[in-house]
Amino acid sequence: MTGRGRFWFVGRRLLQAIPLTLVLLLLVFAMLKVVPGDPALQVAGPRASAATLQAIRVHLGLDQPVWLQFVHYLGRVATGDLGTTATGSTKVSTLIASGTPVTLVLLAVSTVFTVVIAGATALLAARRPDGLADRLINVVAAFGVGVPTFWLGIVLLAGVALPTGAFPIGGWGDTPATVLRAAVLPALALSVSVAPVLMASLRSGIVEARRSEYHAAAQAAGVRGWTLTRRFVLRNAAVPPVSLLAALTTLLLSGAVVVESTFGLPGLGLSLTQAAQNRDFNVIQGLTLVFSLAVVAVNLVGDVLVALLDPRVEV
Repeated sequence: MTGRGRFWFVGRRLLQAIPLTLVLLLLVFAMLKVVPGDPALQVAGPRASAATLQAIRVHLGLDQPVWLQFVHYLGRVATGDLGTTATGSTKVSTLIASGTPVTLVLLAVSTVFTVVIAGATALLAARRPDGLADRLINVVAAFGVGVPTFWLGIVLLAGVALPTGAFPIGGWGDTPATVLRAAVLPALALSVSVAPVLMASLRSGIVEARRSEYHAAAQAAGVRGWTLTRRFVLRNAAVPPVSLLAALTTLLLSGAVVVESTFGLPGLGLSLTQAAQNRDFNVIQGLTLVFSLAVVAVNLVGDVLVALLDPRVEV
């Protein structure tokens, strides 16, 4: 793919993301219409009079046609206005802004752990397919996929954080060093269930690449060692795993909700759990929108990376 071809490919993917984003906005908006409960009653409390409830519905625009409410919702989202919490004391956008750095660091560290674990085990397993190391790694990987994230988080807290004191048992830091310490165990718990899936894809790609004609031709030309692995094995084997890693973002985000609650991290996942417990519909709606848009964005980045790695991708 030429440079111009890549440009048009990225542009087309961006255009395709627009209708998908509108559909997501519609689904998130519809979420409040199908869940039980009265938003006005949530704001005013159970002892509010009928006149007070009606005044709140008028103030929130709930007395207008649904299509007009959706148009107003789009306008508010475009300006970053996602409403306020049930108590009215905090803007949802402010709550999201405060929790986003925590979740982003957690996802970034867990992605690094996932790539390192999957890459190292895939290279080891692919050295001798169906050998002892390959079989042992597959057994451990199958166990890792089935381990509940919250259970692994508790095990890491009880078996690592408490005895060693090297990692905090909860909360977040205020310096880069303390933040990294606080993120290690949650990120490890989050990556264990995802790394085996990525490892299996990468292992298959490495085995196939080493059996290919271009790999044999490179060896015949005198290419050896890490250069051979990097240029003629990993580059070709990494294409499916990159696309898969983007798709696994949904699992990472859903896992972040559990992990943040287990470790008491003040991120978006913990905010979503607390909002569900408090039936705070504005917060649930805003966080669902953020998570959905994040999945779209990561999959878009994954498509672009695949196009950069694989010249065979059609534009």
